[in-house]
Amino acid sequence: MLEQILVAVDGSDHAHKALQTAVELAESLKHSAKLVIVHVNPSVSLNEPALGVDLDARIAEEGQHIIAPVAELMSGRSIPYETLLIAGDPVNEICRVSRDRKCNLIVMGTGGKSMLAEIVVGSVSHGVLKHAECPVLTVK
Repeated sequence: MLEQILVAVDGSDHAHKALQTAVELAESLKHSAKLVIVHVNPSVSLNEPALGVDLDARIAEEGQHIIAPVAELMSGRSIPYETLLIAGDPVNEICRVSRDRKCNLIVMGTGGKSMLAEIVVGSVSHGVLKHAECPVLTVK
C-alpha cells in the first residue's frame, strides 16, 4: 500500500508533470497517500565568497520560487503533503529523504536527455533509479 510518495521538484516542466501525476495517483487511492515534496538545491563550492552577495539567501529564495507553485496546485485538495527545501547532492538527498521518511514511491521528472548526455553527464533521475530503495516513477 502506498502511504508516502516523495515527489522531487526543480521548477522544470517535467517536474511539474511529475507532481501532477503524483497528485492524481494519490487521489485515486482508496486511502490517500501523503506527498513529501522535495526541492534540493545543489551544493555550491566556492573558493572565494562573492562580495556583497548572500549566497544562502539567494539559494533559499530560488527554492521558495520553485516550491510556490506547489501550494497553488495543492490548494483545495484533501491530500496531505509537506514541502522540504534541502541543500546537497540531489541524488543523495532524494534517496536519503525517501529512506528516512519510509516513502513507498519516488515520482520525478526526467529531462529526456540524449543518450550521449546521459552517458557523459548522467542525470539525477538516473542516479535515483540506481540508488533508491523503493520504486521510482519517472515522468516526461
